[in-house]
Amino acid sequence: MHILHNYKATTSKIQNRILAIFLIAAVVPILTIGCISITWLRSQMQEHYEKQLEAEAMRANSVLFDITTSVYTASEPLVSSNQWRQLFGSQANVHPHDENYADFTSDVAALKNNTAAISTILVYTNNPHIPNNSYIHRISAFEGQEWYSVLSDKDWNHWGCVSSTRRRQDYYELSLVRRIATLTGKYSACLVVRLDTNNLKNRMNQNTYTLISTVNNYPVFYSNNESFLHKNFPFQGEYRQDFFTYNGPIHLEGGNQLSRIVSFRPYGTKDMFYICVSAPDAYRSMWNLNFSYGCIILIGIVVPMVVILLFLSVFSRRLTTLKDAMHKASEGDYNIVEQLKGDDELSEVFTDLKRTVQLIHEKEAAIYTAQLNEQILINKQQQMEFKMLASQINPHFLYNTLETIRMQALAAGNRNIARSIKLLGKAMHYVLENSGTNSTTLDRELSYIKTYLDIQKLRFQDRFTCEIIVDNGIQPENYLILPLLLQPIVENAVIHGLESVAERGYAQLHISLNGDILWITVQDNGCGIEPQALTHIKRDIKEHNPSDSKSIGLYNINQRIRLRYGDEYGLQIESSKNTGTTVTLCLPAQNINQE
Repeated sequence: MHILHNYKATTSKIQNRILAIFLIAAVVPILTIGCISITWLRSQMQEHYEKQLEAEAMRANSVLFDITTSVYTASEPLVSSNQWRQLFGSQANVHPHDENYADFTSDVAALKNNTAAISTILVYTNNPHIPNNSYIHRISAFEGQEWYSVLSDKDWNHWGCVSSTRRRQDYYELSLVRRIATLTGKYSACLVVRLDTNNLKNRMNQNTYTLISTVNNYPVFYSNNESFLHKNFPFQGEYRQDFFTYNGPIHLEGGNQLSRIVSFRPYGTKDMFYICVSAPDAYRSMWNLNFSYGCIILIGIVVPMVVILLFLSVFSRRLTTLKDAMHKASEGDYNIVEQLKGDDELSEVFTDLKRTVQLIHEKEAAIYTAQLNEQILINKQQQMEFKMLASQINPHFLYNTLETIRMQALAAGNRNIARSIKLLGKAMHYVLENSGTNSTTLDRELSYIKTYLDIQKLRFQDRFTCEIIVDNGIQPENYLILPLLLQPIVENAVIHGLESVAERGYAQLHISLNGDILWITVQDNGCGIEPQALTHIKRDIKEHNPSDSKSIGLYNINQRIRLRYGDEYGLQIESSKNTGTTVTLCLPAQNINQE
């Protein structure tokens, strides 16, 4: 019993030491590095969002300042001209055909028609001698008019929000109200310029962030999220000051959103505009980042901990087995039938013990059998370990390995091998990145095609040239297509079309736009296709079970296009023997900006 107690104590000490070493050498560094990494990544992500919000706020600020300045300066001649002051201060009846009256009406109409930002222009006057028309309204008193509340007693120009009704719905329009000083002083006139809300949307709504704008203490007159329109500005802090800026969280839509608030004073008035730009998903994205990295750190700790505990459990059983065998031998019982698997010092001690006992009983054959069985177990274990390692080799590992080999080739001065590996790694990276995705941009797909052609040029050298032509007016980064759509067609043009061409092989990829149709044409001057074979290929492209394995790639491309966009889109192929082959893709022009 005393010996058994000593063995258990020894086993417990070894387990505790291994666990302590694991905690010190693995858990503490992983937690420390993980926490530092999460903090740094979160700060980088928040800084990225803040820079984007700052840039968007500056853009909206610039657009709104430009609109208000242009409207203010354009309306200046209507309020500062002595000719119009005399007109609205006239104490004699003004006939609609009077020259001054007609000229003023014409100037107002010209300003309205030539300024896209203006929705309506109206001049209100209490002069009974001025007749009404579509731009001049005669009223008995200014008090009580909603637009008149925008002006204070001492100010002559002010920006404000004036309610209006459109399609039986009330809404606010950003308006400029300006007094027209009459020469007599007996009568008054005010110019009310209302800005076009649709024009504001077209010029300001160019991003996925939430944009809110107001002036002075008025409700929100513009937002790309209609739930904020005509409500109070969402920020509750002390922001009523000149040139106010704020970066931080704001409570919007039931939660905090990372936001930036800026302000500016428009040209010619004492008003103050406030613009709030917020990123609804910023904090959620940062939380998801923290959660993901936290799970990774937890897995990085739990998995090794489980492995260590399993190892200690096996180790403890092996020590117990060794202890029992030694105890039997010490008492003269040489009938040791237990097996201690493994390839370490414990197994060696156990083997030595069994060998000693077996030598006493002159059982050399049994010793040989035991050694053979042990070796078989070791081989099986090595095979299992090899299979485990092989199962861990995935495309991402291959891509990282290629990058390592490329860096070694560069270090060795072999730039040709480094370039070949770089091209292959770049192609693999694109394929991995777009595996399982539904769309990519046209410029990224063309970049992948260029990489593929560079790889083929390493094989064919100067036997062929390839040209990519994009018509003027097409910006590839703005159009979406299915990923990995063009490479099989280009590969057919290079491999099947140009492989038999000894020199001067040529392939062209041409992208054109016709209305809302995007045409992509791949043409080569290769050996072409026999008429009978071409007929079979065209049939196989449309059938569900292509008979020729060479048509499966084209059939898959055609099916992908039709399943995604509809039966009116797809693939066409034309070819002549010894002339070349032309493959044309008909796709919908999906412009990111328009969508």
